[in-house]
Amino acid sequence: MINRKIKNYTFILFLFTFLFLQITFIPQFFAGNHIPNIILALLLAFSALDSKSANIFYPAFLAGFILDIFSGNCFGSVIVSILVAIFISSYLNHYFLKELFSYNLFFISSFSILVYNVVYIFLINTSDFQQIFLNAKQFLLIIVFQIIYTMIMIYPLTYILLRKDEK
Repeated sequence: MINRKIKNYTFILFLFTFLFLQITFIPQFFAGNHIPNIILALLLAFSALDSKSANIFYPAFLAGFILDIFSGNCFGSVIVSILVAIFISSYLNHYFLKELFSYNLFFISSFSILVYNVVYIFLINTSDFQQIFLNAKQFLLIIVFQIIYTMIMIYPLTYILLRKDEK
């Protein structure tokens, strides 16, 4: 009981810290649309640890709502994209992730990032689908960059959240 509370408090502290960084400092260091979504990486790491519970959807909705306010795009696109990615990740983690630190964590996280980006791109460009096909090379580059960045962050975040749970 106490260990679960420590894990939840650690997650909430990381979530608000990463939200602050995602909104203020992270966009300053990356040019164009190549901004890594560290909030999504944190949510994917937590969903890998607690895949049987639906408690991840509440912080995912809150983070998506806050990011949606500051995104400057159509309202609701970030919320829906994050919730769909977390749903896919939780579903795949529940059925395919038998050992936490395995290659399946990489594959599930990269597929969830791919789903997030595809849903987000289609929701932003709902009125102009031709724009998606014209900028497909740029969108593909953004997706590959976010997958690589998330793959670098997923193991350390999962380990930090798990380590606090074991004490």
